[in-house]
Amino acid sequence: MNIKNYKKEKFDYDWINNNTNHHSYLIKDIENILKKLETSDLELLDIGCGNGVLTSQISKYFKHTTGVDLSGTGIELAHKLENDKLTFKNSSIDELIKNERKFKFIVSLEVIEHQYLPDDFLEKIYKVLDDDGFLLISTPYNGYIKNLLINLIGKHDWHYNPLWRHGHIKFFSIKTLSKLLKNCGYSILKRKFSGRFYPISCSMIFLNKKTK
Repeated sequence: MNIKNYKKEKFDYDWINNNTNHHSYLIKDIENILKKLETSDLELLDIGCGNGVLTSQISKYFKHTTGVDLSGTGIELAHKLENDKLTFKNSSIDELIKNERKFKFIVSLEVIEHQYLPDDFLEKIYKVLDDDGFLLISTPYNGYIKNLLINLIGKHDWHYNPLWRHGHIKFFSIKTLSKLLKNCGYSILKRKFSGRFYPISCSMIFLNKKTK
């Protein structure tokens, strides 16, 4: 990003130059999971929806979908995708908690790795999830073989790029994400790798249920 765009965007995520269309592998695997669930009568909440591209693609499996994000530029783009069954808001989880909104199904895709306090993030989601509700979450996969390969081919600075504005600050393995979810009150129903092949998969997807 050049200096001109940096000043314009300030601290907002640059959704114009970071479009989520490239997550084609992710949406395919998420749809395969949703097709096996009865979700047509449920309301969906997408936390961290960005520009709404992924949200709009999975909204067809639900009665109504609401996407929220803190990025003004992201929501500005997402508004163009709205319809009778799809709404986007420049809002936070805190506002949903304050308004006592509850959802039976929540997704948060490629978001938790950007959170300084991922446990706090999951605990807030817990508060807006109905009892026995579902949480579908994805994050980049990190494992020994993949990370070793990244270093061997000289991609360390690219993968862990500290110069990426609002980039990844948490790097989860299967073990660490599983432990975090269980500690925050979720029961893991399904784990799936997405993109390329294990053990060098791009992401991992966890389907979870809220435990009382």
